Amino acid sequence: MASNATAVPELPPIPPIIAQLTGPLFLGHLFNWGLFGALTVQTYVYYLAFPNDRVVPKTLVAFVYVLEVLQTVLATKDAFRNFGTGWGNMVDLDAVGLLWFSVPFLGSIISSTAQLFYAWRIWILSKKIWISVLIVALSLTQLVAGLYTGVIAHIIGEFSEGEFERLSVRNTIVWLGGTALCDVILAGSMIYFLNRANTGFRQTATLITKFIRVTVETGLVCATFAILDLSLFLAFQSNNYHLAPSIALSKLYSNSLLVVLNVRVQIVGGRNESMMSAQSAYTSSTQVSSRQLRHGVPNGTGLSTKDIVVNVSQSKMTDIDTRYSDVGNIPMVNFEQSHMRDESLENVKQEHLV
Repeated sequence: MASNATAVPELPPIPPIIAQLTGPLFLGHLFNWGLFGALTVQTYVYYLAFPNDRVVPKTLVAFVYVLEVLQTVLATKDAFRNFGTGWGNMVDLDAVGLLWFSVPFLGSIISSTAQLFYAWRIWILSKKIWISVLIVALSLTQLVAGLYTGVIAHIIGEFSEGEFERLSVRNTIVWLGGTALCDVILAGSMIYFLNRANTGFRQTATLITKFIRVTVETGLVCATFAILDLSLFLAFQSNNYHLAPSIALSKLYSNSLLVVLNVRVQIVGGRNESMMSAQSAYTSSTQVSSRQLRHGVPNGTGLSTKDIVVNVSQSKMTDIDTRYSDVGNIPMVNFEQSHMRDESLENVKQEHLV
């Protein structure tokens, strides 16, 4: 009787497809930690390079990073359970554990936060409320679907449960499909409105091209991985292939957010050093212009009183620049103004020669 009381319960046999169950989990946790390291570096660079940014982006970055720390800790706890304390135990491997919270729950919150930030940027750029409302609606829809998917997974508790597949398929389609659709609309909208902001000046065009390239890359990467996650979930429901991109999906959105904010970083001695010099030249020229407005035109400048009209043009450009600088203090028109002033001065001189 004593031997029966202390007998260890027999564990289910290890199936021949064990690599299809544990391999994607292992790769997903590796991707998750790798992207978390990249996110940490980007967060440090952001606060180091832009201490004077507005409260909204700085608070947003802190909020997203705290959520990602929590997501990484919870996902790592599940990884230790699957590959450490529960190694070889198919019951433990089949258990949802904390993945219901770290993947669909936190993942949908982080992705929705990034998408809502992009919707705000698009509204600042375009002043068209309808496109931002559409993006917000899609983002909130995928958020609710992701939260509901996490709650269902927590209630059922096992991946192999037939009820889990029946209830989660529809919600997962709305969650990941809505996320991908929202990302595509975001990327297309940003490209369109940034292209409209191009004025033809070389430095400004270079900076706008940089923003467009980053927008395309980050938007398409997020949308591609969301579609890949959904496709693997629908096509291979008997294994864990979909968990490889799913575990690290939130890190793609948080890193994309930091990439867009850090695109303004300029490396001294790098390729953009000439642009930095142009910005410095504009700063000094603006100071001279402000003195001219207060004290009149200094003697020996070669300019008549009528030439002060150039300063009026600059004030209008500054008003336009405010529309873009609200999008995370983007110095988009600073380089344009320095060259605009040179061309305006040249035009005024030509008018006086006629």
